[in-house]
Amino acid sequence: MEKIRVILEKIRGKVGEIPVPGWLFVLIMVLYNELMLHIWSGETFLAGRMLALTAFALGFGGVLALLVSLLPSARAEKWGAVIVSVLVSIVCLTEYFILDAYKSFMAPATVIGGAGGVAGDFLDIVISLVARNLWRIALILLPVVLYGVFCQSRRTSWKLRGALAAGTVVLYLLGFGCAFGLTNDAARFREAYDFDSVVRVFGLNMALTLDIGRSAAPEQEPSFLAVPEPAPAPTEQTEAAESLPETTEPPVVYEPNVLKGVDFEALAASEKSGNIASIHSYVASQTPTMQNEYTGLFKGKNLILITAEAFTSEVIDPELTPTLYRLANRGIRFTDYYQPAWGASTTSGEFSNLIGLVPTNGGSCMKETIQQNFFLTMGHQLQKQGYTSIAYHNHFKDFYDRDRTHVPLGYDQFLARYGGLEGLSPIWPESDLEMMDITVPQYIDKQPFSIYYMTVSGHCPYGRNENAMTAKNYDKVQDMDCSETIKGYYAANLELEYAMESLVNQLEAAGIADDTVIVLATDHYPYGLERSSAWHNATDLLKELYGVESYDNFIRDHNTLIIWSGCIEDKGIQVDDPVYSLDILPTLSNLFGVEYDSRLLVGRDVFSDAEPLVLWPNSSWKTDLGTYNASTGKFTPAEGVQVDGDYVKRISAIVTNKINYSREVLNLDYFRWLSSALGISES
Repeated sequence: MEKIRVILEKIRGKVGEIPVPGWLFVLIMVLYNELMLHIWSGETFLAGRMLALTAFALGFGGVLALLVSLLPSARAEKWGAVIVSVLVSIVCLTEYFILDAYKSFMAPATVIGGAGGVAGDFLDIVISLVARNLWRIALILLPVVLYGVFCQSRRTSWKLRGALAAGTVVLYLLGFGCAFGLTNDAARFREAYDFDSVVRVFGLNMALTLDIGRSAAPEQEPSFLAVPEPAPAPTEQTEAAESLPETTEPPVVYEPNVLKGVDFEALAASEKSGNIASIHSYVASQTPTMQNEYTGLFKGKNLILITAEAFTSEVIDPELTPTLYRLANRGIRFTDYYQPAWGASTTSGEFSNLIGLVPTNGGSCMKETIQQNFFLTMGHQLQKQGYTSIAYHNHFKDFYDRDRTHVPLGYDQFLARYGGLEGLSPIWPESDLEMMDITVPQYIDKQPFSIYYMTVSGHCPYGRNENAMTAKNYDKVQDMDCSETIKGYYAANLELEYAMESLVNQLEAAGIADDTVIVLATDHYPYGLERSSAWHNATDLLKELYGVESYDNFIRDHNTLIIWSGCIEDKGIQVDDPVYSLDILPTLSNLFGVEYDSRLLVGRDVFSDAEPLVLWPNSSWKTDLGTYNASTGKFTPAEGVQVDGDYVKRISAIVTNKINYSREVLNLDYFRWLSSALGISES
């Protein structure tokens, strides 16, 4: 006891006496938080990136430290340092929790925009996440507590403030020097900016700086990279002309998919705004896709477009999910489809499926459509033709502000729980089957119809006590040879199977299955299966679901696209090229024979002769000739393929331009401007 008393006396004697300037503590805490976030996120320690990350963290810390040093007294500086350090820690922890739950860092606007929905619908998950990470919270805040108890600050001289300011400038210069000289990531400061990628490469402090800077800076004229000319295709020896068989039928001449009478070069020349003119010029430089043998295949037919929550190819099974199996294999069969993880969870996936542009602004993208006129969406195109048009969702009407976003996308009504959709059971997650049983009778006799569904039954978590759909359908999967959580995932997605079975049965009973097109695509991969405190996964269960030992973005985001109609069940149509969610809108536009301009969309009509391309928000990409991983800077050619020396540079430039174009379309409200210039009214 005496020894303990002596130790306590010594500790008590040190309370408030250790001299540590407040500015120095802030500097240390910013770096400490940054390094902890990097370690917890599992990012690799590449030398150039780590040097840049450290320099940027110290530079950002230097700015905050300088502000703290300006406080009027030593006591104020100490407690100012405590407050600043706590705020820095809260931001760091918040981003870590977001990463843990959604596997992506999110910009402040996205976080703030989704905070209400998360707090209301997933409060138990938030509480559990915090409880399971109390040790991280303690580890981050312990230095602040120790500093507040044992340390005292002292007044900072102007000479030291000057040195601190100069050091901050030097650190930022050092960070940029490392970024530009020791990494291949310099483009992330400009045209390849993506908040999640910047956090992973250069740290949270630089990502926040860039995000704030880009939001506050005046609009700059968009710039697009020069794209190298593709190498000429290899020529093949052919037989002499006289040996070729004679043909009597003239070749079919297809027209380009462009808006008639619109000259983007002339618009660029006459436009006073340099920003808009730059977009016009970019659009004019794009080669339009041509109409083809599939143009108008579905003209005049009904359309039911579905975004399926956390759906994957692994769900499809001839015995477990026979309806999904039928739709995926007897419609248009896509063998290499992807839904890239755009960040911001479901709302960015919906954006890519419906609008055909890269969701560059995270969760803000869909909200920005409220005041714009995306007149090329299938909703708008069919609405103009007098289709009955309704959008449905079986969860809360205002989650992600869908009650404000979906009508402007071309639907006369948006009906959801507590927003006009009556009869849904008050459970979580709600039933997709119930939604189909309730809604299909509302429009099935009002042809032609254009319907959109956002499902929810496949939402995580997948425990029987946490997911009503898992509990409901568990008896169908209980004998499967897999973990309980994977069984839960399959059980939850069985509700989608039953919903599709109900839909198809109702269409066939009404005799309109041949006159209706069903399109189904996911919003994102099932991130609720990854290792996560939020979803109670101690291991990465995606590996089990996919049957792999490890995976990258290309494996993780591989999925299935369904485009089915009873009229094509026996046609055996198959697409083997890489396809992704941004291709849905141009492909449907061509299949339904609507007038659209293919140059205005980032994706391609998959039946055209346009070069196949799938891109990710971090500037990774895949074509029919290979894959490029932007995180490693490595290109892997497809088996048996050789490419010319400029191929990677050319495709990377195209990817950068497509991302920039998507961003500027939103930032400049381009489609509203264009619709006004072309005299296209808003529905």
